[in-house]
Amino acid sequence: LYAMLTPLSETQKRCDRHGTDYTERVYRRYTQGCPECAKEAEEARKQAEEAALAARQSEQQRRIIEQRIGMAGIPKRFAERTVAGYNVDADNRAQRYNIERIKAYAHEFSQGHSGRNLALLGNPGTGKTHLACAVARHVIRNCGGMARFCSVSELNRTVREAKSYGSAYTESQVIAAFGGYDLLVIDEVGVQSGTDAESRALFDVFNERYQNCRPTILISNLDFDGLREAVGARIADRVKEDGGEVLVFNWESYRQ
Repeated sequence: LYAMLTPLSETQKRCDRHGTDYTERVYRRYTQGCPECAKEAEEARKQAEEAALAARQSEQQRRIIEQRIGMAGIPKRFAERTVAGYNVDADNRAQRYNIERIKAYAHEFSQGHSGRNLALLGNPGTGKTHLACAVARHVIRNCGGMARFCSVSELNRTVREAKSYGSAYTESQVIAAFGGYDLLVIDEVGVQSGTDAESRALFDVFNERYQNCRPTILISNLDFDGLREAVGARIADRVKEDGGEVLVFNWESYRQ
């Protein structure tokens, strides 16, 4: 060990890079050169190591986000939709108003959302699902949250199946799962058949979220009176409570 730590030679040198004098020591397995060059090399090594770590963490975060998006149930057609990508007619005041309100709603998630709800109502083909999915995507990608998109029929079916013999989950567990997302988007509200069981399932999920101040977006082709009839007064009233909003999409369909 002593032999390994004893330099084979020592030579006085001057570093052309830094203009400083130093003693070069040659050992059996390495050469100790300019201290300033060594410091720079160590700093460069640390920076490269930190950059590699940041790249690995970024890739890991990207995979988590992609996994969350995959688990969010967002339809493939709307998976990459953004609010900025919504085509706004400059002459359509209602469109401009709705977009600004949705931007404000989405922005709340980066600050800690109040839990207020949102209903997007009106004509089919006007971009309601586009915008709701864009908000869900924003929650996942930009806010590190969990969002879930489902139709009202899917929600009802999932709750109903939990009641069947041999189900892996109880009804309470399903309701708690739907209640736990940072944002839940429920599409096609009003399409349900209107049975008591369906109405109860929708209310139980909505109320679970309401009680815990977790925001829900409802999408429907109905007007507000039709929504109230479809979901009941308790849900309809709570949509508007504590700053909740109803945005009406009453222009012609883009699909025509």
